[in-house]
Amino acid sequence: MSSSATRLTCFALLSAIEEDLRAAILGVCDAADDARSILSSKRYEKVILRQPKEANASSTSVASLVQLLDFADAYEVLSRLKSRLPEDHQATVSRFAPHLSALTQVRNRVAHTRPMEIDDLPTVHDVAKEICASSKSHWSNVCEVLRKLEDDPSYVLGLTISLVADPDNAPQHNLPAPEFDETGFFGRRKELDRIKKVIKGAYPVVSVLGDGGIGKTSIALKAAYELLDDPKVDFDAFVWVTAKATSLTVNEIQRISGAIETSLGLFTSAAEQLGGKTAARASDPIEEVLSYLEHFRVLLILDNLETVLDQRLRDFLLDIPTGSKVIVTSRIGLGIENPVALSPLSDDDSTRLLYTLTRVRDVRALQGLPSTNISSMVRAMKGHPLYIRWFVAGVQAGKRPEELFNGNKLLLDFCMSNVYQYLNDEARSVLRSMQVLPGRRSQGELAFLNSYSASSIQSSLLELMKTNFVQMQGASGGETSVTTYRLTEFGKQYLDKHHAVKATDRTQFESRSNELTELGTALQAESTASPYDPKTIDIQGSGDYSVAQILRKALREYDRSEFDKALASCREAQTLAPTYHEAWRAEAFIHVGRKDLADARAAYEQAYELAPDSATLNYFYGSFLVDESVDYQQGLELLQRAAVLAEVPPAVINQITWAHIQLRDYAAAVVSTSHALSLKPTRDDGSVAVTMGARAAVYGTQQHLEHLRTGEAVETIEAAVEIAESARLEILHGETSDRLVQLIDLAEDIGENSDEEFMAVSCRNFAARLRDRLRALDAELLTRRVGNLKAVRDDRKFGFVRSWGREYFFHLSDLQAESDWSYLLEGVPVAFTPDEENERGPRATQLRWLG
Repeated sequence: MSSSATRLTCFALLSAIEEDLRAAILGVCDAADDARSILSSKRYEKVILRQPKEANASSTSVASLVQLLDFADAYEVLSRLKSRLPEDHQATVSRFAPHLSALTQVRNRVAHTRPMEIDDLPTVHDVAKEICASSKSHWSNVCEVLRKLEDDPSYVLGLTISLVADPDNAPQHNLPAPEFDETGFFGRRKELDRIKKVIKGAYPVVSVLGDGGIGKTSIALKAAYELLDDPKVDFDAFVWVTAKATSLTVNEIQRISGAIETSLGLFTSAAEQLGGKTAARASDPIEEVLSYLEHFRVLLILDNLETVLDQRLRDFLLDIPTGSKVIVTSRIGLGIENPVALSPLSDDDSTRLLYTLTRVRDVRALQGLPSTNISSMVRAMKGHPLYIRWFVAGVQAGKRPEELFNGNKLLLDFCMSNVYQYLNDEARSVLRSMQVLPGRRSQGELAFLNSYSASSIQSSLLELMKTNFVQMQGASGGETSVTTYRLTEFGKQYLDKHHAVKATDRTQFESRSNELTELGTALQAESTASPYDPKTIDIQGSGDYSVAQILRKALREYDRSEFDKALASCREAQTLAPTYHEAWRAEAFIHVGRKDLADARAAYEQAYELAPDSATLNYFYGSFLVDESVDYQQGLELLQRAAVLAEVPPAVINQITWAHIQLRDYAAAVVSTSHALSLKPTRDDGSVAVTMGARAAVYGTQQHLEHLRTGEAVETIEAAVEIAESARLEILHGETSDRLVQLIDLAEDIGENSDEEFMAVSCRNFAARLRDRLRALDAELLTRRVGNLKAVRDDRKFGFVRSWGREYFFHLSDLQAESDWSYLLEGVPVAFTPDEENERGPRATQLRWLG
């Protein structure tokens, strides 16, 4: 196992400390001393077990056994012999004592090939310098190593780590020495904990995904070593197999000799690690590996899988036996694993890595630079660990920083080239559109730019995310969260340098973008001009344009009664933008047209969950609940919420009035009418307002009279008079004028029958004021009467109305709206113009059903 310069330097210094401690023990012992007495019985037994098996009985002497002490044991023994040491030696050994615990941890990492921590080398080096300075004679080996390091730090590369150590009780493993030894492991604690959590859980496979050089191998190795030392993890073996085929130097991408090139090669290597040469020669290495994973609890780590991806590998990962687990690292997602995607390092961690590499490698050209320069360098390297290491190595080799930043083609090739080949033509087209139009783009936008269906754009984006060319981001988009996609920094740099977009493609995408912008501008203008028209799409921003145009297409299909096509278009919009409430609101509108009220309500509910604070949605949903008699109370609440959320037009208030009428809250309906009229409505909206207000006044007056609440009835009539007098004359035509005739009759009846003079006078006054309003509108309206149907002959389409003690004949042709015929039942009130001169007898003409 190869070792880093950091690990070897720590070994050299720790080994020298041990040699000096052993020498100090031997210096105060003689041949007559009993080894068990000098070492203590417990330590004596431990050291005996460290002896090689071929050792003979003569190896139990103090001189031989002291050589098997590590420095923690050696220090404890020396402390027992403190009285034998000269005073100056006692003093220098005491200076070593406070560092014993920290050095012991470093020594264990060096001896058992565990990952080094960032402060390990500085800690060991500082202690060595301190004790050497305290006494060169008593720490001669330490001082000698420090001198060699000062003269030639590279001399440690010729050393082989060999420290006294007890047997490693951890499971068997072939984990390599970490590449991050010289700096320690930086950041990513959250991702590291997640990998370990998955491995400890039920899921058999976890993958670490990211660009080349982002740190996948490092974090997988760090996780494996932490699991190796975790007493709660009970794997029988940890097996590491890598398919890494190339390595990056400052000047070239080097092919690794003997690298695994196929999945079969990968499984053969794994079989050999598990069962030796015999297992490697098995006829089916995949079955051989699965057999070992079935009979033993194994953590198998497969590194750099993107070089050997095929169906055999995917099938293997689906067959992992219970108990064994697999960690894979790859630049390309497999689609069947539990992925942990690595993002770039934070600016803080990137800066620490740069500073650490600069110090450890003694790159003086980068030392002492202002922090602003370092910060700008870190930002330029986008938090990419390999980029930072390659950059420091390049400066160390004599290249200028600006030369490396401008000439990073080699780095980009190494990180991205072997994944571009996996992309199909559709995915590459999406990449080109994102190169031409950089920044965040929604699925809908990318589908429009590439003329793709929802399923096509989603499969392409999945492919691009699996290969780390594109990253998905959540962003605020209007009232809901919109998922967007953008090129990764490394992906963009690689594409711009190796796959520049052709002029024809650039023109095509720019043209589609302009078309989308123009379409969106028109849709937004419609949304602003008539937001409460159910066929207007609510546009919150440019991100809605692409999906809004699909919804407009759906509404046009609805107008042509192509309901299935319209719903399919809504489904397409929902797939592209599942959080865009209008996609569900439009579906609800179409369901209402088909009289499918259950599905309409379900779609409205989905829309409301996405945008509960949309005034227009509250209006449309509330109107549906009221108009379709689904839930009057909830409908009213939604309509009122719409009026609270925004300044609403009279049409919304009219709908609130209608909801009050359906709930038989006629007083509230009259108040709402007054509110609507105060908003200066159009003629149409004003006409609707006064009609419903007059209706509510009639119903309310009749309701009060039925319950003998005469005072409240008079107050209702008064409110109606005020509405009639405040409204413009032209909006009082039609049903409203007939309702005013109804109110005149009611007022006069109360006045004639009331025993209270004030009430009688008031009612006569109200009746007169209403007549004045009708006279100002059209004097002929004063001849109109109100009566009740006495009999209706549906088979012969005629009937009789009783009014003022007389009966009036009418025929279907006398109705103002023949469609009212189906509502004409005995006892129902109607308004009409009497024809007293008809030669066949009194006749009711211009008859209107009042309900």
